[in-house]
Amino acid sequence: MKKIFKIKKIVSILTSLFFAITLFTGVSVKGYATENDKTFDVVEITDFHGALNDASGKPVAGVLADRINKIKTSNPDRTLILGGGDLYQGSAISNIMKGVPVQEVMSKIGLEVTTLGNHEFDWGLDTLLNETMKGASYSIICSNLYGKSTGKRIFDPYKIVTKDGIKIAVIGGITPETSTIVSPKYVKDYEFKDLANEVNSIAGELKQNNSADIILALIHEGDNGDNATGAIFNIADKLKNIDAVFGGHSHTKTSAIAKVTNIPVFIGNSAGKGFIDAKFKITGDKKVKFDTPTIESSYIALDNDKGYKAENPETDRYINEMVDNANNEIKSTTNEVIGYNNEKELTRKINISPYGSSVLGNWATDVTRNAVNADVGIQNNGGLRIDIPQGDMTVGTMWQFMPFDNTIYKLSMTKAQLKEALEQGVADNSKGMQVSGIKFTYNSNLPSGERIKDITREDGSAIKDSENLSVALPDFVAQGGDSFTAFKKYGGLNVANDTHILVRDAFIDWCKDNKDKNGKNTIPNKEIERMINLSSSIILLATTDVHGTVLDYDYAMGKATEKGQGLARVSTYVKNVRQNNKNVILIDNGDTIQGTPLSYYYDVMDKNLEYPMAKVMGAMKYDSWTLGNHEFNYGLEVLNRVIKDYQSEGISVLAANVYKGDNSNFVQPYIIKSFNVNGKEVKLAVIGLENKCVPSWEDKSHYEGLEFNDLVDEAKKWVKEVKAKGADIVVVSAHSGEETEADVLSENQINEIATQVSGIDAIVAGHTHLKVNDLTKKNPEGKVVPIVESTKGATGIAQFEMNIDSNGKLSGISTKNVVIDKNIGEDSEIVTLIKPYQDATLKYVDTKIGTSSGEFTGQGQTNQPTAIMELINKVQKESAGTKISIAAPLSSSAFIPKGDITIKDMMAVYTFENFLYGIKMNGKQLKDWMECSVRYYAQTNSSNQVVAKDSALNIPDYNLDQLYGATYDIDLTEPSCIVDKTTGRVISGNRIKNLKVNDVAVKDSDEFTVAINNYRYNGGGGFMKAAGLSNTDASIVNYDSGKVLGDDGQVRSLMTNYIKEHGQISPQYSNNWNITTNGSTQKKAA
Repeated sequence: MKKIFKIKKIVSILTSLFFAITLFTGVSVKGYATENDKTFDVVEITDFHGALNDASGKPVAGVLADRINKIKTSNPDRTLILGGGDLYQGSAISNIMKGVPVQEVMSKIGLEVTTLGNHEFDWGLDTLLNETMKGASYSIICSNLYGKSTGKRIFDPYKIVTKDGIKIAVIGGITPETSTIVSPKYVKDYEFKDLANEVNSIAGELKQNNSADIILALIHEGDNGDNATGAIFNIADKLKNIDAVFGGHSHTKTSAIAKVTNIPVFIGNSAGKGFIDAKFKITGDKKVKFDTPTIESSYIALDNDKGYKAENPETDRYINEMVDNANNEIKSTTNEVIGYNNEKELTRKINISPYGSSVLGNWATDVTRNAVNADVGIQNNGGLRIDIPQGDMTVGTMWQFMPFDNTIYKLSMTKAQLKEALEQGVADNSKGMQVSGIKFTYNSNLPSGERIKDITREDGSAIKDSENLSVALPDFVAQGGDSFTAFKKYGGLNVANDTHILVRDAFIDWCKDNKDKNGKNTIPNKEIERMINLSSSIILLATTDVHGTVLDYDYAMGKATEKGQGLARVSTYVKNVRQNNKNVILIDNGDTIQGTPLSYYYDVMDKNLEYPMAKVMGAMKYDSWTLGNHEFNYGLEVLNRVIKDYQSEGISVLAANVYKGDNSNFVQPYIIKSFNVNGKEVKLAVIGLENKCVPSWEDKSHYEGLEFNDLVDEAKKWVKEVKAKGADIVVVSAHSGEETEADVLSENQINEIATQVSGIDAIVAGHTHLKVNDLTKKNPEGKVVPIVESTKGATGIAQFEMNIDSNGKLSGISTKNVVIDKNIGEDSEIVTLIKPYQDATLKYVDTKIGTSSGEFTGQGQTNQPTAIMELINKVQKESAGTKISIAAPLSSSAFIPKGDITIKDMMAVYTFENFLYGIKMNGKQLKDWMECSVRYYAQTNSSNQVVAKDSALNIPDYNLDQLYGATYDIDLTEPSCIVDKTTGRVISGNRIKNLKVNDVAVKDSDEFTVAINNYRYNGGGGFMKAAGLSNTDASIVNYDSGKVLGDDGQVRSLMTNYIKEHGQISPQYSNNWNITTNGSTQKKAA
């Protein structure tokens, strides 16, 4: 909506209490701030790990410097550059030269302060301070590292940097787990205190003494990879007087808000793949306001074709020269070819979950063991740092693979002592280990410490309890690193057991000796099973709301997405899971055949080829597909054709609550799949449930003859049946979400199902496009029923691991949401399969339909009039021949370019296959309709308060209707309207002010014709009920585009035809509505 503040006023980004979450994408809603406000950039580089170049020699440091220089140039004296720790250790060039080249590059870039990372201890702090940091132009800070002997901090706890007169305090800190993940000899003299307590103590002093205008925490601590949880968020929720937290350690892209304290939290990935550029404003009265943190707005990726992977990347030539000079100093050593890898990548990927063997783990432990003629070899998983790519292997490769200067210890251990150590390797939250010379079995379902069942030599021969085994392992592990404390008890702290052979040297020497002995590969690329998990599980994988997304391709932008998406990537993940567990069931939870030009083209245009989604999902070996509400968008003729294609691929189509007129099921109600687990047959049933509100959203012709029953009632019915047929495990796949206060229809029933229906073991949810992993709901017997929903557009997958005991009974379920992004490659089989479909689609969507004199964008649609919303409403109004039109924003990424307009542009602007209605309503109904709409906003109490979405109601953008053909103000000082919970009718509301048509005030009795889409007409959003209108009253309808024009009556088609008829359009809008936040009349926003 348009903000009604004085010209040139800019408001700070929505406070951290608010996230704008829409059905399509998150939107940061900005306001206006005073001319005295100052905007700053805080750049964070973290976990650089010596990556001056990437593995292929690309100029990581040069590109990083170039991008940061551009930021500094655009905002001089207001850019602060921070280091998040772990900057130096990790590459041959940096390790050999003890991090000096990295320090010199960071100094040149303009790094001003860094915190301490755990890997800064890898060479000992003496080396860090006396060699690495010699001549550095930046300093190290750390508030929670103390000397044991002195009780004093080792480093300054904070640094104050002044930028454009603003004092910025940066408080440092390091993860307390450093004491267990660094070689004990380097941390034995230090105490790592609680991070939150130490940071709060310093921040309190700074605040009390008025020493700084803004206080940042710079701590080497990470998240769980989900941009929402983990140690850094737990710490942030305990902090006081801190304006933002910058982290590291987890090698993740993080830009979010701590749930309790609302403090922005940032982490800038690792190895120069990207960095954080967080912006904040500080007002004349020293109030600090950070932009709403999102990965899209705060994280700058460099590991792409716009960064250092470009054919000719933009770089800082001075940095390139520095890196080249350093490389020249060591290349005679690191460039020596010591082996070949000509077949495929050598990986550290384990063969079973949660702990198993890997190709490189087996090789590394074999080499370690043989280097000292030991019986057993041990290697911690975390010590092996890279997968070895295809091509020549050099000394530099081994430095990357094993960057640590670990030596080989040789211990003497009994079988019982070895078992104690192996128990730590398979315990909950273990870092994991690799072994050589032995193999063992374990049961991950048993308590930690009781899991190892049998240990033998690798050839299967027994190990006597009385014999001693020689065990070779890195000194880091021997001394208790990664919490392998058992080795400390059995000689790990005795330096007499140190062979003084570097693990890395052993690897290099072995490669040299075997360089030409193994044909194409110096290191054999073969899997050897040395760890066997006796516990067995069934894994259920579930996608939902895929919406036609097969490839990682943005049809609106004509290129790959920034984050990654698509069933082609999902397929890669599923194949990996199946490699490690033969008991996998793969299902989809609906809303699959609508949402992209690909799906649309084969829904409507080409009806002869096998449907592409069915073909792809058949190739992926989906077991079932539950229908979603969008499956009915094109009517039964299309749906029945698609269902037939799915069934021909062997995919069961489910909707237990959808019935024909003769009371028979429209499609299958459920499937039961049998698995052999530990020699026992285990039957798993999946009951599919369609959303019962399809009739509230669709034209009746699209579901003619079908009835949609209540999900709870149907779940009770079908659970009994599948139990009677022998199902041991019952899963409900329901195209419905968890209930919220904003629901105006009973479209979301997941919590009801979980809490009111007995016999369900797990629920796959959908429909709401939210990431859900809810373990709080209990059934009538008090048993927890896990609920998991993954994100839309094949950007996530829900995973349920169902543990089965020796009797074939379900003993527990673990759940997780898996993010599908660019870290998971596209399955080439799926890419090849979909290519002819994709080619035909692209040819269709690139069809030119007209031109535009300027750009139309979807930005700002929720808080101001926009040309793109006016275009939609204008087309609706003219097409329906009505006085007024009502429409809501459908996509914040909607965009019509200047110049040629194509069909794909229309698909990006109008994302749904809605039809158009013209209906009659009076003045009161019109006002009540709009009162219902503006519930979207939170109430304000001053002109300086930011316009924000009501976080409690969290109404999606597509339910924020805007009028065209009328003028009006929205007064947010008024409370939102009251809606009768029984009837859905607006009882009272007074936010809509000065409602006029043709500059005449609207009276309750005035009659109007209004254009709306069929989603609204059929009850979507509850607006018809709110206004006291009924879609069963045919007398109110004066236009139905579906009846008049058939498929050409879709709003998108009407827009396409409008542009064709006019030839050229221009981005204009009438500025017909305003928002006020102080109750007085405001100037219309420009």
